[in-house]
Amino acid sequence: MAVDRERSVVFGGAVEQYESARPGYPAQLITDVLNYAPPGPVLEVGAGTGKATAGFAARAADLTCVEPDPRMAAALAAKCPDARVEIGLFEDYVPDRAFALLYSAQAWHWIDEHRRWDLAHAALAPSGAVAVFWNHYVVTDPGLRAALAAVDGRHGVTTSSLHRDGSVRAEKSEHELAHDPRFTDLDQRHYTRADRYETGRYLDLARSISAYRILDPDSREELMREIAALLDDGVDLTFTTDLTLARRAG
Repeated sequence: MAVDRERSVVFGGAVEQYESARPGYPAQLITDVLNYAPPGPVLEVGAGTGKATAGFAARAADLTCVEPDPRMAAALAAKCPDARVEIGLFEDYVPDRAFALLYSAQAWHWIDEHRRWDLAHAALAPSGAVAVFWNHYVVTDPGLRAALAAVDGRHGVTTSSLHRDGSVRAEKSEHELAHDPRFTDLDQRHYTRADRYETGRYLDLARSISAYRILDPDSREELMREIAALLDDGVDLTFTTDLTLARRAG
């Protein structure tokens, strides 16, 4: 499936919501990734406002971040001033060194699926590691989740909805790197935690997601009002972070 460029560049209009409402990533995940990778320079693909960057920047002295949206990149640079920020598409980025680690948080699906593993392989040093990971948000109460999904459906939000069934995640039974001889030591890990969002923060979380960003503003805010009407003083969420690790062979 081709990358939806319209949806891939909508986040710059929601920098504040993205920064305040999107969850970060487990400290254990960052430890696991850095323990898996050899020492050396690190490259982040699709860094956004730095939700993952901050944790890596604290422990990686040589960090380069590629981010296509200048508004997101500005927030990233303010948060992580020691990181080197390159504004542009990863598909257009020309590495000036071989990286020991390439990671991407919540962004790898926006990279051209026909080129992304070629580009990762080209950016990595021999035995360098690649780590891609995603947060999945699930409304813990199934009844509330179904009611919120019905609101989404009435507004035409049927893909990448925040309120999909938590038992269904967009995973393949066998990872696409399983038969790619350029990569080895494939490892997949999962991290689960819970949190409670007050209503305003939850609405900002929804406003930061592409399926809602692409709606016209009036429709989006009507949908937000309908979501808010179903919530009391907040909502319990279950977060699962899926991590895939692999190493460049040779």
